Amino acid sequence: MEFVSNTYLVDGQNVIQCNIRDITERALAAHALEASEARYRRLFETAQDAILILEEASGKIMDANPFVIDLLGYPLDELVGKELWEIGLFSDTQESKAAMQRLQETGYIRYEDMPLETKRGKRVEVEFVSNSYMVGDLKVIQCNIRDITDRKWAEEAARISAQRFRFLAESMPTIIFTAKPNGDIDYCNRQLTEFTGLSCEELSAAGRTPFTHPDEAEEDDRLWRRSIESGEPFQLESRFRRADGVYRWHLTRAAAMRDAGGIMIWIGSSTDIHDRKSVEEALVRQYHESEALSRAKDEFLATSSHELRTPLTSILGWAELLVTGGLDAETQRVALDSIVQSARAQSRLIDDMLDVSRLLTGKLELNSEPVDVAAAVLLALRAITPSAERKNLTLEKSFTLGSSRVDGDPTRLQQIFWNILANAVKFTPAGGRIRVRMSSTDSRIDIVVSDTGQGISAEFLPRVFDSLSQQRGSSTRGHGGLGLGLSIVRQLVQMHGGTVRAESAGEGKGATFTVSLPARELAANVEEPAMLRLRDENQPPASDTPYSIAGTRVLVVDDELEMRKLITTVLRAAGASVVTASSAADAFEQLTAQSFDALVSDIAMPDEDGHSLTRRIRARHDDKSTIPAVAVTAYGGALQHQLALSAGFDDYVKKPFAPHDLVRAVAGVLANGR
Repeated sequence: MEFVSNTYLVDGQNVIQCNIRDITERALAAHALEASEARYRRLFETAQDAILILEEASGKIMDANPFVIDLLGYPLDELVGKELWEIGLFSDTQESKAAMQRLQETGYIRYEDMPLETKRGKRVEVEFVSNSYMVGDLKVIQCNIRDITDRKWAEEAARISAQRFRFLAESMPTIIFTAKPNGDIDYCNRQLTEFTGLSCEELSAAGRTPFTHPDEAEEDDRLWRRSIESGEPFQLESRFRRADGVYRWHLTRAAAMRDAGGIMIWIGSSTDIHDRKSVEEALVRQYHESEALSRAKDEFLATSSHELRTPLTSILGWAELLVTGGLDAETQRVALDSIVQSARAQSRLIDDMLDVSRLLTGKLELNSEPVDVAAAVLLALRAITPSAERKNLTLEKSFTLGSSRVDGDPTRLQQIFWNILANAVKFTPAGGRIRVRMSSTDSRIDIVVSDTGQGISAEFLPRVFDSLSQQRGSSTRGHGGLGLGLSIVRQLVQMHGGTVRAESAGEGKGATFTVSLPARELAANVEEPAMLRLRDENQPPASDTPYSIAGTRVLVVDDELEMRKLITTVLRAAGASVVTASSAADAFEQLTAQSFDALVSDIAMPDEDGHSLTRRIRARHDDKSTIPAVAVTAYGGALQHQLALSAGFDDYVKKPFAPHDLVRAVAGVLANGR
């Protein structure tokens, strides 16, 4: 309450008047003002910014908080009454007055970067913000001054660091780039723009996709997104398209630079590794070629052993049987014919091997003369006709009129066409067709041999003319031979200045071989040469022995007819009863249907070899699983012997063998039992 009292005369008498007023609201307002003033002073005194209070009319300092005193070095009594230019905030009176006038007009001014000189002469960078407002009837100006010296040093250090980084990036031969935390490129050096022909703005908008090879673009984007999301380093080898359209391999790496708040920036580089990659690819290619050549060599050696030992076995076996004199006239004729055919087969194999050796060493020479190609083809056709007739194959020929003369070696040309036609007969099943066509122009003569045989797989077709190459492995191939014939064909054709190519729609769809030779310009009649002698495949033998197998039943398995004949004759001559099978599947059926005392099996057979057959027999759950078994094979060596025993054979006979060796082996396994 507010109480006011005074005296005065009323009709000559002194009276007292008391006025009482309720001032509760005013008291509360006063208390609130005092509290507000206290809070303001507390904020004013403790603020981290330097704060000056000026009278607007005069522009002189009325008050300052402690931070101003610390910042400027002036005590409060020296600050009060001074203008801003006098304490180092403005350079002179004019600049200070201009600022004050602008403040009066706008009510607000701000200097983001303002130099200030302290009482001690130290230069400080400050941020200056000023505004005006009313305090009662008095208009005042509040100036907030923030020391930004450290921030400016940090900014300058960052600017220098960025400048150094860019200088380094621009001077390096490597592509350098940076990206925002979201992965967007925000800087790329000169090497990247020159390499791609794109500006930094274009690269920032589109990223690496426009110049990354399509085969790697998707993987590049996927791995980059994963790194952005996880913060893990990025690394990828990919091809970049140069400005001229050429792609070159690059190794791109990027890592995130972090601060307390997380990823600040991604820094990456792309190093040209094209030359290294080319060397690596060449080394890998050479390694694979070396491995393939090594495998082909091993397979060739195994096949050579098989192909050479088989006719030797036939010759030796039949020869010993003839020496014993126990064969009738018909069997003697069969024996002699088999020896001749086996000798010819072996001679052909040896000739092929020698031809390849001469071709590889450059010692094979051509005795060139004018040759009628049509005559050479006819000779080859006549030579393979008996083999074709035995398989009931249809031979068709179609020769168009025109020049058929070339300069070449007649013997080697006959060898070319015989090899191709013999292959066609070998790989065409019974009842099939072989067609030979010849056509010519003024400059070329084309001979095309097509068949309805087993064809060539797309995988093997590019290697069909390679030395030592065969479409199937050595122990399951369906046909004999060393895999040299077509290699010899290609090299002989090339020596004649021609070309040869093979075509096939795939396995089971036949094959076509085309030989193209340069025609002789001037042609003269050439008589057809003498007909080539026929060459056939292998044959086998037999013998007698003191070891007794009389009265036993033996199952003989071999895919070669002549070998089955030989082994059968040898065993029957020793008193055994023999049943034959031409394949592993046939043998397994025979064994299931009948009882035998012993098994004699070849190892290398088409579809299923002897090892597999013996393992299947040993896996049976009856007494037939224990049948004594002898392996007969042209694959020699201690390893092959061990493989045969591991597969379940009880003994091993290597081709060529003497008949008594086979009988002794069968007698031995019978005596030992299982």
